[in-house]
Amino acid sequence: MRKVSIDSVEPGMILARSIYSAEGRTLLGAGITLSTPFITRLKELGVPALFIKDQTTGDLPVPDVISEQVRLSAVKTVRDSFTRVQLYHENGLDPAEVKEAASAIIDEVLRNRHVMVHMTDIRTFDDYTFGHSVNVCVLSVLTGIAMGYNELQLFDLACGAMLHDIGKMLVPLEVLNKPGRLTPEEFTEIRRHCEFGFEIIRQYKDQFSLLAAHVAYQHQERFDGSGYPRALKGNEIHEYARIVAIADMYDALVADRVYRKGYLPYQAHEIILAASSRELDPAISQIFLQSIAIYPIGSTVQLNTGDIGVVVDVNKIHQSRPVVRLIYDHRGKLLSHPYELDLTRHLTVFVEKVLFEEQVSQLISSSSVEA
Repeated sequence: MRKVSIDSVEPGMILARSIYSAEGRTLLGAGITLSTPFITRLKELGVPALFIKDQTTGDLPVPDVISEQVRLSAVKTVRDSFTRVQLYHENGLDPAEVKEAASAIIDEVLRNRHVMVHMTDIRTFDDYTFGHSVNVCVLSVLTGIAMGYNELQLFDLACGAMLHDIGKMLVPLEVLNKPGRLTPEEFTEIRRHCEFGFEIIRQYKDQFSLLAAHVAYQHQERFDGSGYPRALKGNEIHEYARIVAIADMYDALVADRVYRKGYLPYQAHEIILAASSRELDPAISQIFLQSIAIYPIGSTVQLNTGDIGVVVDVNKIHQSRPVVRLIYDHRGKLLSHPYELDLTRHLTVFVEKVLFEEQVSQLISSSSVEA
C-alpha cells in the first residue's frame, strides 16, 4: 500500500487501511472501492490522506510498532480525557484510563522494539491533537527503550508524553484554532498550556509521578535555552521532557495540517538533525532517529539512474540505502518485469528524491507524451 494525498485520490482506488474517527468509529473500512461521493465526504470530514492498495507492489506489509486496536483505544482515551478537562478543568482527568492506555502502548512497543517507525496514522484535521498525543507517546517510549529505561521509567515517560499537551484544553478555542498568525498576546496565551498541563497532572499526585507533570511543564524548553516557560537549558531540562520535545517536533512535522502538507520523513529527519545542534538534545536526537525510517516502506523514490520504484525494505544500520522494487525505467515506462535492488550492494546507486503521488503521475504522463 502507499499513502496518497486526498487531493490525488481517484475513483476506483481501493482503500488499504480503514479510516477512523477519534471516537473509534469507522469512517470507511479497508477494502472499499472509492467512489466520488466517498472521496467528497472524506474531504468534508477533513481527512488529509489515505492508504490505498497499489497493484504494482502487491500486498506489501508495512510494519507498525503498535497494533491498530491499541492505537485506536489510546486515541479514544486521550480524546475522552482531553474533552472532559476542557469541560470540567482539573476534575476531568481519569487517571486509570490514561495509565491503562500507557501500559498497553509500553507492552506493544517492548514486543516490537526492533521495528522501525514507517507509518504515520491518518487522522482528521479536527482530531490532530489526540492522534498527535498518542504518536508522541509511542515515539518517546521507543526512544526510552533504546536508552535502556526500565519499565517504571517507561511508565512515567509514557504518561507524561500522552498528557504533554493536555494544558491546551484550557486555552481559549478561538486562540487555539486560529488559522492565521497569532498576536503577541495570543502567543503568550498559547504558551501557558505548559503551566496549565503541569497543574492539571499535579492534581493527581497519588496517581501520576511528578515527573510526568514536569514533562507537560518542560516539553517546550529548548536545549539552548530558547524555549519556555522558564528558558531552561541543557541538563536543567528533565531527560523525559528532552525526549518528548524531539518526538513532539517530529510528529508535528510529518503530520498533515489544514495549512500545509506534512513533511516527508527524510525532510523531518534533516530538520531534527539541524535542530539537534541548538534546540534539541543532540545525543537523544541521534538515538531517536535510529528508529525512524528515512525512506519508509511504501515510499515512492527516484534513483540517480532515473528509475522509479517503491521502498520494500529498510536496512536499520544503513537507512539511506533501502531495498527498492523498481517499477518504471528512467523514461517513465512501466517495466514488464519489476525487480528489487538492494542499495547496500549497489554503492553507485542512491535515492535522489522521494516523490509525491502527483509527481509520479507527471513523470509517467510526460514520458507517454514524449513516446
